[in-house]
Amino acid sequence: MQNIRYDFLILFFTEALFYCGVGIFLVLMDYLWRPTDPVFATTSDEKPPPLLWHRVSSVAILMLSLIIPLVTMGYVWPWTGPAASATLAPYLVGIVVQFAFEQYARYARSPSWPVIPIIFQVYRLHQLNRAAQLVTALSFTVRGAEMTTHNLAIDSSLGTLLNVLQLLGVICVWSLSSFLLRFFPSSAISKH
Repeated sequence: MQNIRYDFLILFFTEALFYCGVGIFLVLMDYLWRPTDPVFATTSDEKPPPLLWHRVSSVAILMLSLIIPLVTMGYVWPWTGPAASATLAPYLVGIVVQFAFEQYARYARSPSWPVIPIIFQVYRLHQLNRAAQLVTALSFTVRGAEMTTHNLAIDSSLGTLLNVLQLLGVICVWSLSSFLLRFFPSSAISKH
């Protein structure tokens, strides 16, 4: 039980350290890239508003990214307990923190707004990989124990959790690629 507390503390401080580092990076980027001369601070070089399919894709990705982990946590909690939180909570917190950073960048009209989704999507893939390693280790531990109906239920819920982590990885790659496609539209690529 004591090891689980230490693992959660390490997980919490690792996540907090990453988010603080991202915050410092974005503040520095904003400070260094923000135009100081009002003549250069025009909005003529800004990107046009996103196309309809980009908006639909963004909303679909956000909804799936929130609903799937929450439903999964509720489904596997009776068998996995804190392991469900340890695997999915950092992912969910990352979505909330990313949203907060994006809203602040939009409010402050920060030139660092394009890198926020890229940083968080890549880190989210790391979170999912770390969670999959935890679930795999727990699966091997359960398979090494006596096969009771309770342990079979735990193993099945861990398998479900691993499948959901893989699905969230696909959604994360989809999100990152759709964001990047906003900057490289197909018409611009085909002209060159």
